[in-house]
Amino acid sequence: MSIADPSGPLDQPTQAEPLTIRLTRAAAAIASRGAPDLSAGLLERIFTTPRRYSVPARERDWMVGARTDHLELAGGLRIPLYRWGSGPTVLLIHGMSGRGSQMAGFTAPLVAAGFSVVAFDAPGHGAAPGRRFSLPEYAQVVLQIAAHLGPLAGAVAHSVGAAAATVAMGAGAEIDRLVYFAPLEDMADQLLRLARFLGFSTRVAGRTQHRLETRLGVPMEALRGRDIARTMTRRLLVFHDRYDRMVPFSDGATLVRHWPGARLITTEGLGHARILRDPDALERTVRFFAGPMSGHESS
Repeated sequence: MSIADPSGPLDQPTQAEPLTIRLTRAAAAIASRGAPDLSAGLLERIFTTPRRYSVPARERDWMVGARTDHLELAGGLRIPLYRWGSGPTVLLIHGMSGRGSQMAGFTAPLVAAGFSVVAFDAPGHGAAPGRRFSLPEYAQVVLQIAAHLGPLAGAVAHSVGAAAATVAMGAGAEIDRLVYFAPLEDMADQLLRLARFLGFSTRVAGRTQHRLETRLGVPMEALRGRDIARTMTRRLLVFHDRYDRMVPFSDGATLVRHWPGARLITTEGLGHARILRDPDALERTVRFFAGPMSGHESS
């Protein structure tokens, strides 16, 4: 399981937990007491390793007509970019363990509204090379893509992808408008939630956070969305399901509360991933981008 696995157990209906999960938690609890450093290394690997899922038929249909090219990132990795249409560019930013095709349901209505749409597979996701990935690295990828495409008319981002967009905006990415779905606001809290879910101790979660901060050279506190949000002047629309079991609803609400002029639309029963396919959310997203350059999105 990864930090934002769109099909992972944190986003499934509550039910009797499988024996394998109960055994995993018991083993993690024992390891936390007897080998905390080893446990922290294991938790770090789980937290930063995306999972690659098979692409469902609906996503294959969405990708029909995409023009594919590649962008070489700093460090030499080449990732695929998928393009549709012509006009001002909207970038689609998937979450951890997601892929560009997962976001491609937005392409047809955005193209019909006169936009060019670009999706991509981040390193370690979809067809892109790589195995491990983190929020600071993702923010750098978004920065490089935004610079490559030129000033963006907008971006649609999901989960950790939304957190990466926020960090990239704080570092100077030029994106005129943003729509976030289930945005992660507090990475340290997400790490603690994963540790608890898997059965690791709070002590191990703290050691894991220290390992990550040392390796990446960025304190998690510097990645908090609320602090970056206070400096933002671009328009933001957020969709978040009240019962999202992967990224708490409070993350989206906190981000909106600190982002001047941002608007939160609350859903119920769509969870963490199905919210991306909600027809009403899709319509509102297109209307948000197609509306006048000033004022507020209409209800």
